[in-house]
Amino acid sequence: MGWVRWLVYILSFFIPVFGFVTFWVSSGKADELKDVGRGAMIASFFGIVLYLILAALGVTVFSFLWRGMGIL
Repeated sequence: MGWVRWLVYILSFFIPVFGFVTFWVSSGKADELKDVGRGAMIASFFGIVLYLILAALGVTVFSFLWRGMGIL
């Protein structure tokens, strides 16, 4: 289950909803699956935080474009 675990973590990072569903489904299972669910939840959390940071930086970094277009 080594490569499947990493696949779940990667998918959870890029698709946070997948991580939340994985955590919800695996929370009542055996210890190994519970650990995978917990890791998927953590990867989802970091994915959302990174998306928010990139969105904030995108608005900040490209603000000169918005001013040039007369939006801001």
